[in-house]
Amino acid sequence: MATQHGREIWRVSAFTDQPYTGNPAGVVPHAEGLNNEQMQAIAAELNDLSETAFITPDSLGDADIRLRYFTSTLEVDLCGHVTMAALFTLAWTGRVTGRDERRTLRARTPVGVLELGLEFAGDRLEWATMEQLEPEHAPAPGADLAAKVLGLDPADLASDLEVRCASTGIWACFVPLKNLDALARVNIQPPLIQALWPDNDELSGVYAFAFRDDKTTQGRFFSPPKFGIFEDPVTGTASGALGAYLMAQERLGEDEQLLAHQGVEMGRPGRVRVQRNANGRMSISGQATPIFRGHLLTDD
Repeated sequence: MATQHGREIWRVSAFTDQPYTGNPAGVVPHAEGLNNEQMQAIAAELNDLSETAFITPDSLGDADIRLRYFTSTLEVDLCGHVTMAALFTLAWTGRVTGRDERRTLRARTPVGVLELGLEFAGDRLEWATMEQLEPEHAPAPGADLAAKVLGLDPADLASDLEVRCASTGIWACFVPLKNLDALARVNIQPPLIQALWPDNDELSGVYAFAFRDDKTTQGRFFSPPKFGIFEDPVTGTASGALGAYLMAQERLGEDEQLLAHQGVEMGRPGRVRVQRNANGRMSISGQATPIFRGHLLTDD
């Protein structure tokens, strides 16, 4: 909370254990007393690349914490990488502790209360896990425009998988490519992304990917201009939906784990472990490393 030294803030690299890689995230671990306008201003100032998480106690009492997510331009319903960053920040600040155990936290988010896992090695948090919503699937109405959206030739798209959309909390459209060379040549046309599903205002972006091996992918994620994010280094929400998409097309078994790499082409590589839980929901797991900790000098 705000003190004479100012409100504490963190910048964290998520979905990686190496500094300056993965997806940068902002975290405000004591966001009590901040209104929407203040959260939005802090997010824009702290992290112009991606989301910032604001952590407060849960006022309704059936969750351990409340999480809200802001990009530099708007509030979003769910964000995987900044949830990882928030969990690690809670551990680094001593608000959540453990020793050689797995703990569970319940977090209230805009999409509901989600279970979050923390895996401790000794007294150090090693992995964090986020359960997502039950998968939903839909055809991409603009599937025939996928190559044009990515700035590629139609021949670059894989023929054994369909261009489709999926959600485990946030809708994304998935475009399978033949190989990593095609992935590197993507020349995204941001104004066209929404054309993949024009009637869905909740479409968060397009996820282009290729396989490294049977259970390992490498992908790139691009959002429509309204989100203020051109290319996201490592996208947790889309990674969970990617796993669900691959299972629905019988490319990944329901009891198999996917390792989704992302951010390679941006020079910020990271990885996400994706699996299906017994309740049918997808979960994502990741690591994080701190970059800096500081204090805001004003809440105005």
